[in-house]
Parts: sequence; structure tokens; C-alpha cells
Amino acid sequence: MRQTKFVVLSAFLTVLLLAGCTSPPERVLSEKAPSYATLPNGFDPLNPTQPSALYAAVTSTPGDNIVRYLERKHGRPLNLLSLSGGGQNGAFGAGFLIGWRESGRRPQFDAVGGVSTGALLATHAFLGTPADDMRLEEMYTKVTKDDIYRDNGIIDILSGADSLRNTAPLRALIAKYITAEELKRVAAAFAENRLLVVGTTNIDYGQTWVWNMSLIAKAGDLKLYRKVLLASASFPIVFPPVEIDGHLFVDGAARSNVVVPGMGGTQKPNPPIHGPGNVYLIDNGRSKHPPEALRRALGEVAATTIGVMMDQSMQTALTRSYFGTKFLGYTFNMVAIPDDVEIGKDPLAFDPKQMRAAFDKGRALAMQPDSWSTAPPNVGDIPSWALEAIKLAN
Repeated sequence: MRQTKFVVLSAFLTVLLLAGCTSPPERVLSEKAPSYATLPNGFDPLNPTQPSALYAAVTSTPGDNIVRYLERKHGRPLNLLSLSGGGQNGAFGAGFLIGWRESGRRPQFDAVGGVSTGALLATHAFLGTPADDMRLEEMYTKVTKDDIYRDNGIIDILSGADSLRNTAPLRALIAKYITAEELKRVAAAFAENRLLVVGTTNIDYGQTWVWNMSLIAKAGDLKLYRKVLLASASFPIVFPPVEIDGHLFVDGAARSNVVVPGMGGTQKPNPPIHGPGNVYLIDNGRSKHPPEALRRALGEVAATTIGVMMDQSMQTALTRSYFGTKFLGYTFNMVAIPDDVEIGKDPLAFDPKQMRAAFDKGRALAMQPDSWSTAPPNVGDIPSWALEAIKLAN
């Protein structure tokens, strides 16, 4: 993580130093309404006080909670999966999913949400066959940084590049693993009332946009499907933003590192129709970091401060997801990378040794019957009585 922090800090300094060297063209704020995206609460991104017509189209009833809608369709409680960001540490999630299957306890997921590296995991986790698991293992144990990005040179930056690195290799990797066949299978699952969503950050509007990948698959728009995945995984400044319909998008984790399907609607949901289901949240990072004395140098202080801000963003997302899960009347289950795993400090290193360590630990952990926590870690931001009150609220 520390190396990534220095990369980000260096990027800021580079931008400041080179700001006068090039003049990128002005952009006009796009007012094109999204065809397949809503805010996390199901409202319209361009009219955030109104429910999205897209959300209503999925549930068939304006203001309905999509989890309750799917419960009625399936006639049982649901199993929801959320996959967080974390760069190369998505290898942990891939390994965990495979070990979970091997344990015999992994359910078929009724809805899956992914952000950043979690978005890249999400399609095959959602489809859920042993062959899909093999694809996940390939994606997270047989790649290096050369399969993800190329460094931009100083000439590129002086010529107006909007990032330190070029993600052409990542685009090719996404195209390799997300084909027309995967798209048809996602669409077929939607016909069976199963849902896949992905979170991105719209940096023009400063919003999290949650894309209904199932509807995109139903429309057969493979190009858009791949573009959304790339946008969700485009770490700001380091990787270039992705433009969709005139809107500019970066990594979903820039604003919310977690998207849990079913948190939308205009009213507090009624109790579960068929009893409590499960929200499973795989955090592709460490939920707690051991303290370390900081060297009082500008780079160290600035970079570590950015890291603390990112950690806090994740903690906020976990707590918000916990509250939402309890209001749904569901059981919250989360798992994160244990402190003893050698994953390095740079989630954008894409180091095969570190990725293999994360993958193997995830696989082994999933085989254990007690691998889940039933509440997010309390690092002192939320009073313990508040967490307990939420726990008892449903």
C-alpha cells in the first residue's frame, strides 16, 4: 500500500509541476441520463431526489425494495454477495470463493455486487460454475503487472496524458475473460431473477453510479459491459478515467469500496417474507492495520495520510453495509485478509508471489466453518452501543 501511496503523491506533484506545460481540451458536462445506472439508493443520478425509472423497471413497483421483490420471485430468503476493491488482493477473494465451493457450503448467489477488483471478480462469481472458478484462479494467479498496465513516459505526460499508466493491457484482459458467451449467461441468469451490479465513481458529478450489468447483458451490449468493468477498476490518477456517454468515471472505490445489492427503494423495507437471508461481504483488504511509527518526512506524511483516508472510506462503507443489512432483516457475514498474509504494501504491484499468498490464504480460510465475522470491526468511530442497537433492531 505504501508504494501505491507514493505513486499517488508523485502523481499529484507531477500534475502541479506540469500543469502549465499542456492544455487539455475543455469538456462539456454531460447531461445524458444513464440507461443502466442508478445511485446506490435506487434514485436517478441526474435527479437525485427522484427514484430512477430503471430501478422501478426491475422491481415492477415504484419504491419497492429489490430484495423483497426477488424474495417473492424465488419464494425463499436470498443469498447476496458483495466483493470489495483491493487491486492485486482480489486474489484473496478468488481463492476464498474457490475454497468456499470446495467446502460444500457456497450457495448460488441471487445477487452480486462488485467494486474495482471486486467488479472484475463479480461476473464469474455470479455465474458460479467450477469452470468460472478456474477463470478466477487464472485471472489472479497467472498475471503480472504487464498484463494490467504500461507506464506512461514523461513525453506522454507532457503531451497531455491524464494518468501515470496506460491500461490497454487490462482492457485486453477483460476482453479475454468477458466474452459474448459470458454475456449470454448473465442475461439468462437475469431471466431467472438473479441480479449482477457494479459500482463506479462518476467524477464529473461526484457520485457513485451502480450499473445493472444484468440489463446490459440482456441488451447484448458487450462493449458497454466491458467498459463499465474497466471504469470500476481504474484507480484514479494512476490509471486513466473511462468515458461513457460523455461522463467520466474512475474506480468505484474512490467513493465507495462496497456495493450491496438491495439497499435501494423509497421506504423502509418490511420484514423478510421468508425469514432472514444472508449478505456475504468479501473485503479484499485488511480490516485492521498494525500501528507503525511514521517518519516525519513530507512524502511519508502525505502518502500515509492518503492511505488513512482510504482506510476510513472502507470502514465507512462496511458500517453502512452492516446497517443496511440489519434493516433488511438479513444476517451480515464478512471476511477480510488476515494480518499474517504477506501481501506487500502495494495493491497495484500485481506481484505473482503476493497474489498466490493471498489466493492460498483465502482458499484455506473458506474451508474453515468459522471464517465469517457477523459485524464490521469497530475501530472507535461508532459507539459500541450503536452497533449493538442496530444488531437488535431487526
